[in-house]
Amino acid sequence: MNAFLTAAALVVLIAAAAYVIHRLNLQHADRIAAYRYSAPRPGRRGHRAPQPHRAPSTTGDHPGAPPATRPRP
Repeated sequence: MNAFLTAAALVVLIAAAAYVIHRLNLQHADRIAAYRYSAPRPGRRGHRAPQPHRAPSTTGDHPGAPPATRPRP
């Protein structure tokens, strides 16, 4: 009876470990699918390469305005 309970506990632990590993693999696959590892090559049709984030302007201009220029002394 002791050997049967030990074997049953071992099978339950193996099943639980397999389930946890399966869930971790699904999460990893979701992370890989959500992240683009590289931009498309030039000349190919499709999505554009992601544009870098522009730093906020310190002059208070709207985001599309060119940067302010100062006259040279």
